[in-house]
Amino acid sequence: MNHLEATKTVVKIASVAVDGGSFSHEIDTYGADYVSVDVCYSTFTATSSAYATSLKVQHSDTSGSGQQDVPGLTVTPVAGRTTGNHVCRLNVDMRGKKRYLTVVGNPAKPATVASVARLGKVEDEPYDATSAGVSNYVSG
Repeated sequence: MNHLEATKTVVKIASVAVDGGSFSHEIDTYGADYVSVDVCYSTFTATSSAYATSLKVQHSDTSGSGQQDVPGLTVTPVAGRTTGNHVCRLNVDMRGKKRYLTVVGNPAKPATVASVARLGKVEDEPYDATSAGVSNYVSG
């Protein structure tokens, strides 16, 4: 069995229109033991600044409120570039964490930001597109 087949995907997208703007992507991790989040930034023109001024993961028991920083999951972003996109991977062991994770960041320049989360070792293993959180579900 391909162990990645037994994951669920959650995607959040935001468009940050101003320098130093912010985004917040909440992920319901119900039933997952592990979560891997790729935070993807579109290319921007400033090579002298980092792709973000801050990027961190918070957690809470309640959707939309009570978020607290997860120790060890605050990132110091690397310098920007004009070619290619920036991707930061945040791997979270959910043992001892609260149900809702929130990825919070401040892109240094206007950008489109997507958070793509893969939830692993989920209680209810996905068996079709709907349960996997995707449009199409194919295994081979």
